[in-house]
Amino acid sequence: MDTDSSNNMKQKGAAMRLRLSSKWQDFRERMRHKHRLVVLDTDTLQEKFSMELTGVNLFTYIGISVIVLVILTSLLIAFTPLRNLVPGYIKPELKEQTLRNAQIIDSLEVIIAQHEQHIGIIQEVIDGKEFRVEKDTATLATTEEEVVFRHTRADSLLRQEIEQQRKEAQAQQRKRKGKH
Repeated sequence: MDTDSSNNMKQKGAAMRLRLSSKWQDFRERMRHKHRLVVLDTDTLQEKFSMELTGVNLFTYIGISVIVLVILTSLLIAFTPLRNLVPGYIKPELKEQTLRNAQIIDSLEVIIAQHEQHIGIIQEVIDGKEFRVEKDTATLATTEEEVVFRHTRADSLLRQEIEQQRKEAQAQQRKRKGKH
């Protein structure tokens, strides 16, 4: 019985392979069959365009057309102002402006804190209360004792250069006055 069932299975497998093989042969035959695409003028029935196509050619032309359209669309979006409509894209100018605005806001917050501290001190003076200035990052002014002046070599060179330019300017003015 085992031999009958194995023979039966072999026959079914061979029949299935034959059917698959014939379907594949039919598909290949249809893909290689030639068709003619003709464009006619409806008024005169004159042929404007004619092309011989097979299934493989048609598949190839459609594939190439889709690839070209994707490339052209990508280039259009990448190199025109349309890219601004793409979600997540930020203009470099807008990014720089945002950074500048953030810096301005930070400095304005410090100035506001200083003004609030100044107004608080004035209010305490008006009310006749004693006030105490707390030293923090938002202090209004520093005392002369806190300021340390350091002269560097670059400062000295700059001072000499400015002094030299001033002397030259005075000499030129004297020459002009002497000519008049």
